[in-house]
Amino acid sequence: MENVSNIKVIAQKEFADHLKSPVFLSFTATFTLVILAYSCLQGMAVEYTLNVLGNPDLMRGFEGVVQVVGRFAPIMGIVLGFDAIVKEINSSSMNVLLTHPVFRDNIILGKILGSGSCILLVLFFSINLATGVMLIISGVPVTMQQITRIEIFVFLTFFYALFFLAISLMISTIAKKSNNSLMFNLIFWLVITILIADLLFTVSLTLSGDSHSAQAQTQIFKNFLPDYHFTATAAGITDPNTGLTSGISGIFDTRHTLRAWAGEFWPNLAYLFVMPGILLIGAILAFLKKDITY
Repeated sequence: MENVSNIKVIAQKEFADHLKSPVFLSFTATFTLVILAYSCLQGMAVEYTLNVLGNPDLMRGFEGVVQVVGRFAPIMGIVLGFDAIVKEINSSSMNVLLTHPVFRDNIILGKILGSGSCILLVLFFSINLATGVMLIISGVPVTMQQITRIEIFVFLTFFYALFFLAISLMISTIAKKSNNSLMFNLIFWLVITILIADLLFTVSLTLSGDSHSAQAQTQIFKNFLPDYHFTATAAGITDPNTGLTSGISGIFDTRHTLRAWAGEFWPNLAYLFVMPGILLIGAILAFLKKDITY
């Protein structure tokens, strides 16, 4: 019971510290404004389909939002985790904390819970605010089914950001300085989400001279990347040859039931739900074995 109380206190402190952090607040404001701006554009597009084509589809407006959220959500995890451990070690506050009757696992679990709560709060607020803006501009009524799909998207994004929070905490535990931790995290994000797939395709195409073979080989590697699984569940899987989405177009495709969506993308969902947990366990073990006596 005491351990639970310790974890709760540390989580509350971590949550409060993040809400007072200028870096986190600046990022949250930027993230929200970008999504709002994009939602305004998407809302006008939905209004156009209503007035001109007579076939409004609010869910199609979220297809573009997926791309924006997919780029910013990982950075949120990085911002919350890059100095969570190394900063306290370098300032000796970690040593002071450990002089109290609190175990290391209480500390890291509290930090994970506090940071995770911040991520969920920001995503819930920003995405639902964007939904409201899109509804006001488009004038399209929303159904309970659509609201359910939007909230599922919030949780998909949460687990996607949690993947990078886990990596960020692990790097923060290993790194000697906060600046180094931030640099390594940003490099990891840049390589994993933007560069690696294109680089592998270019190398494979150069070696084989066959675009189909290069795409197949690149796809094998993409199956290990979190952004691929997030995009697949949210917006569907795009055929590299045609550029079109085959099958169900993600969570916002209301032509299919949620059960059909889950059946189609269960491998991607399993990755999104399981991998952050594995990485968080790795971050916990790294912290438990960390020498913080200096």
